[in-house]
Order: sequence, then structure tokens, then C-alpha cells
Amino acid sequence: MLEAKYLKTGIDIFLLYLSRYIPSFLKLIKISPIEASVKVTENCNSRCITCDVWKSGFQTDLTIQELKNVFYQLKEIGIKIIGFTGGEPLLRKDIAELIKEAKKITGAQVYIVTNGILLKKKAKEIIDAGIDWIAISLDGIEKTDEKIRGVPGHFKMVIDGINELRKIKKDFKINVGTTILKDNISEIPELIELCKELGVTWSFNLLDSNLYFFQNIDENNLKVSDQKLIDKTIDYLYKVKKENPKVFNLDNKSLEFARDYLKFKNPKFFCVIGYLRIYIDSKLNIYSGCWALPPLGNLKKEQLKDVLHSPKYKKRVQDMFYLKCPKCSCGYIESCMINNLPSTIKYLLPNIKFFTKYVKI
Repeated sequence: MLEAKYLKTGIDIFLLYLSRYIPSFLKLIKISPIEASVKVTENCNSRCITCDVWKSGFQTDLTIQELKNVFYQLKEIGIKIIGFTGGEPLLRKDIAELIKEAKKITGAQVYIVTNGILLKKKAKEIIDAGIDWIAISLDGIEKTDEKIRGVPGHFKMVIDGINELRKIKKDFKINVGTTILKDNISEIPELIELCKELGVTWSFNLLDSNLYFFQNIDENNLKVSDQKLIDKTIDYLYKVKKENPKVFNLDNKSLEFARDYLKFKNPKFFCVIGYLRIYIDSKLNIYSGCWALPPLGNLKKEQLKDVLHSPKYKKRVQDMFYLKCPKCSCGYIESCMINNLPSTIKYLLPNIKFFTKYVKI
């Protein structure tokens, strides 16, 4: 039997779909996100050319007690999925304790987004703590990846980390994520073959300098300019998802969004991410599911439920829905899928096992 939370989410998703045609339906949706992203540290041991986080120097992390307070407040608003991000989450010596506390307090699924550098060392620790799945950044094959990540030997560290996870828990859920750039787009077929060999899934990210930690990057030298190569790559991904859906599986609307985005066509959509996610940074600032917009409150001064139910929060997510914002690529997949709900349902039904393996319903 579905929990009431998921039933309500299903109704809200249907209302979000209808709202693109009947704007007044947005007023019927109570903001009730199911996923939270929590930045457990700003510190990072990568030196990525796509990111500024590592340039800020060492910063003091939130304490266990401060994060436990976050978890209690996430439970109060009904969060079902928690992602630990950074910086690099595995730099925290207490990462296993954080995983245990988050799961014990909220009952949520907990995952980590990591650069993989410390993955082999900490694999047993995080699996024993009960981590549900992990997302690892890998931006090319060998030297290409190391150039982008800025860490000699990074490629091997990731492979060794994945193999260590598999050795400890054979069926552990792992996704490899690649930010599509000029230097690595031609290596995507090799990356997917590698993921197939490793028994992990693969996904891609779209470079976006609207996010506050990406704003000072040299975007012009990173973006793909060869439009024929973009078309060739997206067409190849259609083929992969048909032949190897266990490795890569993305709906058609999202693939076409990516094609247009990579070709600077400014694809139009209605953004739903503010209704589905909430972000908490390492200073306890509260974001409406998007790092490109300023925070709407801080947990040192306010309760999360009060901020979430405030008029300013409601106005923010409604503005996001109509792209009265910097128009980032955060959550474009969720938006594309809900904007095109009938085709999404048709797409999901034969692939339901692929998606529900990550979330207990």
C-alpha cells in the first residue's frame, strides 16, 4: 500500500502537469518536497576546472549535533530521500555516523555524491553505515578525466573505489556521472562501455555557470561548440538506452532538452524542482531546490517548516515554475518528465524496476 505522502505527491505531480495549461492549479499545490540535498562540507580534495568550491580554502564543518537538528526538521516536513553533497562528503571523518543518524532520525533513503578519491578507503565504512546508493563523478577516460578533475590518478581511484564497493556488496547501487564538456564528449561511448563492464549506471550533467559555485569558471573554453558532434552524441545515447537500458536510461524529452541546451538553444520548460526538492548548505541556509537563486532563510534563526510554508517560499517556487529566474539546468529531467506526463507514464511503465531500485515506495 502506498504511503499517504506518495499518494499526495502523485496528485501534486498531476496538478503540476495541468498547471502549464491552467495556471490557477498551482495555488492548489502545498509545497511538500520529498528530497533534500544537504551540503555536509565545503571542503574538497578535487581541483576541478568546472568548479570554484575548492578555491575557498578550509572551512569549519557543521557539527554532528547541528546536522542532527537538520535531520529532525527534514523528518518533520516529510523528506523521503536525503543526498549528502559538498565539497567532498567523504572528507568528513564522521561520515558514517552522519549516514546512521540521518537514516535513524528520518527513515529516509540516504545517498552520497562523491568525487571518488577516498571511496576505496571508506567503502566498507559507508556501506556498513547503511548508505543506500552513491553517485560518483567521472569526467572522461584516464588523462581527460584527470585534466578536468585536477587530480593525478583520479580515474584509477574511481575504478578502484567502485571495485571495492562491489567486493563488499555485490548488488550495491552505483551511478557514474559525467559533466558533458568539449574535452570529454567524444569519450562518452568509452565511458558507457566502462560502466557496462563495471556493472554501474551512467548519467550526464549539463554545465551551468548560473550556480553560485560555478560562476567564475571559464565556461567558453569548456562548452561543446561542434553541433554535429552534439547531435551524434545524443543520437548515440538513444541507441544506448534502447540496447542497454540497465546502464543508461533517460526519457526522450530530457534527451532532447539536453540536445537543445548543449546547442545554446535555450529550451523552454516549466520548472517543477522547487516543489520536489529542498537544499540546505553548510551554513544552514535554505534553498528552494536550486543553487542558482539566493537562500530564503537560515536554520540558525528559523524553523524549516516555517520557511517552507511562508508566502515568500510559495512565491519563489511559483516564479521558478514560470522561469522568472536565472534559468539554470537544475532538475531539468524532473521538469521535462512532469511537463510531458502522458509520454513519461508510457516511458516509465516498462522501466519501473530501473527507477524504483533507488527509492523504496
